[in-house]
Amino acid sequence: MNRSLILGSALALGLAAQAAAGAQTYPSPPPSGRLPAPAPAASASVKIPTKATPAPPKDTPITRVGISGVWEIQIQRISGVTYTHFKIDQKDNVLTGQYLDQDGKKYPLFGSVDGKNVRVVVSLPNGSTLTFSGTHEAFSDMIGMLALSNESVPFTAAYRPKYNWLDNLSPSTGGIGHP
Repeated sequence: MNRSLILGSALALGLAAQAAAGAQTYPSPPPSGRLPAPAPAASASVKIPTKATPAPPKDTPITRVGISGVWEIQIQRISGVTYTHFKIDQKDNVLTGQYLDQDGKKYPLFGSVDGKNVRVVVSLPNGSTLTFSGTHEAFSDMIGMLALSNESVPFTAAYRPKYNWLDNLSPSTGGIGHP
């Protein structure tokens, strides 16, 4: 069979199928077997805005200074672990803030940072103090010793990146009053 005849028959079948489906019909190919030249492409105009849309405002993060922030503390006694919290504000090497005990009571704290060394002193209403001495690692973990009036016990602390420090208190293990 002639190649032109095969191409013409295939094109005719395709056109017939399109016509049956309600598609637009095209004229039959010329007898030479060549397809007609394509129609010139339509041009579309795209309107480019003269001003770019402004970017949405960025959230302003709270800038953390040193070890400032909320810390969950694990005081490790032989009788069990006690969970408490610091809320520390650091200015230069001076620390101020609050200590939240396992009963939910808040006490003032003060202290200092010297490189990785941290010292936090909590003033209790009876005149005694809790002295936390340790080191921090990458401003996110602390380890050290807690000096009480009659004993010294180890503690660890972990930074909790929440803006409202009471959001960090969990009713499950690690929260206030739960060993």
